[in-house]
Amino acid sequence: MRRAAAVELLKFRRSPVVLVTTALIVVLVPLLCLGFLAAANGDAAGAIAAKARAMGVGEGWEGYLGLLGQMIAVTLFIGPGVVVAWAFGREHADRTFPSLFALPVSRRSIATAKFLVLLGWGAALTTMLLIAAMVVGLVARVGSLDGIDVATTLARLELAGVLTTVIALTVGYVASVGRGYLPAIGALILLTMFAQVAVALGTGAWFPYAAPGLYAVAGAEGVSDVTTVQLLLVPVTTLVAAWATIHWWQHAEVA
Repeated sequence: MRRAAAVELLKFRRSPVVLVTTALIVVLVPLLCLGFLAAANGDAAGAIAAKARAMGVGEGWEGYLGLLGQMIAVTLFIGPGVVVAWAFGREHADRTFPSLFALPVSRRSIATAKFLVLLGWGAALTTMLLIAAMVVGLVARVGSLDGIDVATTLARLELAGVLTTVIALTVGYVASVGRGYLPAIGALILLTMFAQVAVALGTGAWFPYAAPGLYAVAGAEGVSDVTTVQLLLVPVTTLVAAWATIHWWQHAEVA
């Protein structure tokens, strides 16, 4: 397992997909939040300003962190989801999967190592995003921090972000069974759509792919509370998908 983890970590560190995804999320998301905040509270007209105002953005840090929560719900699912699709689909796209049968390390260990590396990266990505968002907010002077429980808000966003990246791991099963990136990318799009529908129907808290996003914006107008049981469905769903993925890798045959 240690050898498999070391190899997967090396591939992960050298991957342009991982580097680009990390940079885009950490840099662009805070800037987008800042831009939407300015558009929502400014006098400008246009589609972007109308969209920003429709998001129910407040002013100052409250509005900025509220936007960050909404961004986390989407970007930390799609971005890491693409990386998960690459991690499990590249062996098939690059036609290296048959060579895994000749390695002294079991395919079960390789799949498990992929999950562990992705899990650690997802947690680190969430932390880096929150740090970058705070730095951007302070430099841009979005407002006063008086009356805002920053520690509690950041803790909630950290948990929501980690849970969002955790549920994104489930598309690894689709990439494995589908033997490539595209099936997993398709699953990402469908799951994002299903999450939006579940939220619109008022059942999003019970849908593991929507619950972290709702928790990220907890307290906002029109957003229902997410219970601990509903949040626990996220790791449970991921564990089931991880077991199914690892089992598939152990018993898969060369196509």
